[in-house]
Amino acid sequence: MKRHRHHQRKAVKRIQTPSALAWILLTASWMLAAGFAAYLFRPAAIASAEEAEPAALAFAEQISIPQEEPVGISAAVTHLQPIDSLRSDKPTILIYHTHTTEAYTQTEQDVYRESSRWRTTDPTQNVVAVGETLKGILERDYGFTVIHDTTDHEPPKLATAYERSLLTMERYHSEYPSIVLFIDLHRDAYQTDNAPCDYLTVDGTETARLMLVVGKGEKYSDKPYYDSNIAFAERITDHLNGIAPKLCRPVRIKPGRYNQHVAPNCILVEVGHNANTLAQAKASMRYFAESIAYAFKTQEIKTSDWVPN
Repeated sequence: MKRHRHHQRKAVKRIQTPSALAWILLTASWMLAAGFAAYLFRPAAIASAEEAEPAALAFAEQISIPQEEPVGISAAVTHLQPIDSLRSDKPTILIYHTHTTEAYTQTEQDVYRESSRWRTTDPTQNVVAVGETLKGILERDYGFTVIHDTTDHEPPKLATAYERSLLTMERYHSEYPSIVLFIDLHRDAYQTDNAPCDYLTVDGTETARLMLVVGKGEKYSDKPYYDSNIAFAERITDHLNGIAPKLCRPVRIKPGRYNQHVAPNCILVEVGHNANTLAQAKASMRYFAESIAYAFKTQEIKTSDWVPN
C-alpha cells in the first residue's frame, strides 16, 4: 500500500503544469458549477437552517443559559393585601412538593449530604426550606392561613411522584374546601454540570429567578381549569417582572397536567435551579408572596369558587 501511494505521488509530478489560460478557464468553470449547485439546492439549505435553529433555541431554553442580568435593582415590596374574604383563619393556601428532595448548590452556610445528585432528604437544605420561607411571608405580611405539607412524594420511584402528590392534594382539597391556591414548589434543573449561576441582585441581595409551569393535559379530554390556571400564572409572572425585570421567566406550558385539574389556581413554580444557592432561592420568596397577593387582589372570585365562609 505504501509503495502504491509513492508511485501515485511520482505520477502527479509528471503531469504537465497547465498554462495560465487553462487555469483561468478551469477556475471559471468551477465558479459556474458552484453557483449552479447553490441555486439548485437552495430550498434544501434553507430548510436545514430553519430546522437547526429551533433545536439550538430549545437546548438554550432547556439549560436556561442566562443573558446579561441587571444588577442593583431596587424593588419596593408594596405589601398588597388580598381580597378581604381570603383573610381568614381557615386555610386558604396549600404549599407542597412533588419533588421534595430537590436541593441547591452547597455553600459554607448550607451544607448537606446528598441522597442523589443535587438532592437531599434534609428538609432544612432542600425545597422544603424554601416552602417554609414562603409560608412565613404569606402569613406574616399578607394574612393568609397557609398549610405547608412536607411529605416526601419521591419514594419508591421518582417517576411516579405525581401520583402520590395528587393524593396529598386531593386530601387537603376535600378536608379544607377553603383552600383557594395550591402551590407545587420545585427547583428547576440544568442538564450540565458546568451550569452558570443565574440570579438577579435585587435590593443588594442575590435573588434566584422564578418560572411558573402550566400543564395543558394533552392526553386528557377533561381540562377543567387550564384557562384559569394559565391566567393566574400570567398575572403572577407579569407582577414579578414589574418588580424586577427578568425576575420571572415566561410561563412555560407543558403537555402534562401536574395535578392542575383538581381545582382552579393550581400552580407549579420552579424556584431557581441547581446552580443557585438556597439563600438565593429563599430571597425570591418575598417577591413571589407579593405577586400572589396581587393576583388575588385583581382576580374576581365568586362565592361558588369555595371562598371561605
